[in-house]
Amino acid sequence: MPILSMQGVAHLYNKGTPSQSKAIYDINLDIEEGELVGIIGHTGSGKSTLVQHFNGILKPECGKIIVDGTDIWSSKKATREARFKVGLCFQYPEYQLFEETVYKDISFGPKNMGLNEEEIHKRVLLAAEYVGLKKELLEKSPFDLSGGEKRRAAIAGVIAMQPKVLILDEPTAGLDPRGRDKILDMIKSYREKTGSTVLLVSHSMEDVAKIATKVLVMNNARVEMYGTVDEVYSRSEELRNIGLNIPQVSKIFELLNKNGLNLGSAYTVEKAAEIILSKGGASV
Repeated sequence: MPILSMQGVAHLYNKGTPSQSKAIYDINLDIEEGELVGIIGHTGSGKSTLVQHFNGILKPECGKIIVDGTDIWSSKKATREARFKVGLCFQYPEYQLFEETVYKDISFGPKNMGLNEEEIHKRVLLAAEYVGLKKELLEKSPFDLSGGEKRRAAIAGVIAMQPKVLILDEPTAGLDPRGRDKILDMIKSYREKTGSTVLLVSHSMEDVAKIATKVLVMNNARVEMYGTVDEVYSRSEELRNIGLNIPQVSKIFELLNKNGLNLGSAYTVEKAAEIILSKGGASV
């Protein structure tokens, strides 16, 4: 049984006004437990609107949202439970930090769940460990942290609720390359250690290729493609036609293949290096 499912889901923006538009429509989607799904698409394609339905921030005009086997709009209880089962971290989550210390910020969610102090303490320490925050930073003001540390502290606040599904909307936005790589490594490690389902909304085809097990492509408010990285990225012409570019290294491999080298496909620099070395390196 899928951990997340959408059945005939649609959502309208500015409903009933002259500027009414379809944010998402006719969405039918099943996401299996334990997947790390990269969600890509051009600006305005419906990525953020899609994920905000999974924990009840947005209510669909029609269709069903199923989380862990339950229609989240079947009752108030089901809606509330979905908001704990599905943790959503918005773009630039560090802007939501507000407590006196990092510890208090991370513990905010677990406190709202009604957990006791001992359990809250365990969850704060574990969440900090998952995101790579040192213990000594927990008693600091969140505003004294670096940009990357603030981002990880904010993500830790969602992880501390131990959701079955973690959704991250553009988690690397605005970070330098080193900070971006740390966040991506953290997401991959978290999913491997916990077995949780992770949804990663991103504009970066390269970032998604590095860590995703599945890729979902949004286009014009609908699901255009959904499959493994190989299945989706191999459709390079279709991706270009909807305004998306395959990773730069993939373009290089396309040119090399056209010139008779027959190297196959690569979507990350690491994979490209592996292929070239296996072919004899210098001779290629």
